[in-house]
Amino acid sequence: MRDPQDSQDSQDPQDSPDPRDPLREMFRQAAASGQARARVVPVARIAERARRAHRRRVAVAAGAACLILAGGGVTASALLSDPPAPVVPAVSPSAEAPSPAETTGPPSISSTTPGSPTQDGPVGDPSATTTDPSGRVTTSPP
Repeated sequence: MRDPQDSQDSQDPQDSPDPRDPLREMFRQAAASGQARARVVPVARIAERARRAHRRRVAVAAGAACLILAGGGVTASALLSDPPAPVVPAVSPSAEAPSPAETTGPPSISSTTPGSPTQDGPVGDPSATTTDPSGRVTTSPP
């Protein structure tokens, strides 16, 4: 059995005008005005927009293809180029100091005692040399 109230709820709300709703009437007037002003866009204008969009897509695709080809060329040239020449040192290495067993003569006798620093350069020179108890002369770095 159907309730009479259900039949009223199933009706379209537009069919029952509500005199207390001025907003609904304003929207209806605006819709009617828009329909009266509406006109069909000429086919030539639609075709021109389509041509412009197609030209843009082709230009973007061509630019992307150029970038990809350029990047591939740079990568290929980097991978296929000859390896760089080895880098030579800026200063040639100094000769190694001879070991005590390789010395031909006895160490020179100095007026200083072994193990005490001696000044070979001018006074105040930070590069002082010392003599080990074994008789080997060493230079301290500045």
